[in-house]
Amino acid sequence: MKENSDGYVRADQIDLKSLDEQLQRHLSRALTLERKRKEEEQEERERARPSWEIDPSKLLIKSVIARGTFGTVHRGVYDGLDVAGQTSRCFFFSQAFQQSLAGHFQKMLMS
Repeated sequence: MKENSDGYVRADQIDLKSLDEQLQRHLSRALTLERKRKEEEQEERERARPSWEIDPSKLLIKSVIARGTFGTVHRGVYDGLDVAGQTSRCFFFSQAFQQSLAGHFQKMLMS
């Protein structure tokens, strides 16, 4: 492209094929970077989650089954499976209790 002294370019001097190729390379690079960023974010979320905690984006809570002193039991669907899950009113669990829960839930998921 030749630019005159006024900063204008004649339309017949623009190499559209070259511009199209540059745009394709740029978009491809941008999409690749975006995809990689999303994958890294997903991996980080999975790493940060304790083993007993599920991915909330896969859970659909439907109805309340029962309420108790320590929490509420709900019916729902997790990753396509019918499930019942408890939300707890306790804000603190000891490390030993968390590990016990993790083992219990892992056994349930594998059966």
